[in-house]
Amino acid sequence: MTQPSPADELRAAEKRAHAGDWRFGLGLHAPIAALLGTAADMVTAYPQMGDAHDRQICDDFACDLVGAALAVARAITGSQP
Repeated sequence: MTQPSPADELRAAEKRAHAGDWRFGLGLHAPIAALLGTAADMVTAYPQMGDAHDRQICDDFACDLVGAALAVARAITGSQP
């Protein structure tokens, strides 16, 4: 079985967050879903942002943001990189 792309992981978590399938504090479902959706858009437009790389060496805040969003998405879906 092929592992989902980073954009697929982000979209799956976005759907779960938006649907309320994950337990966040009051009012956090929509903002977290929006964050995950935006990160998915970034990875779709710039696939290299979803690649595993040393974000400290890269020194790119956008890569840091995508990396953090992927960590959230993986926590929501239970997937592994």
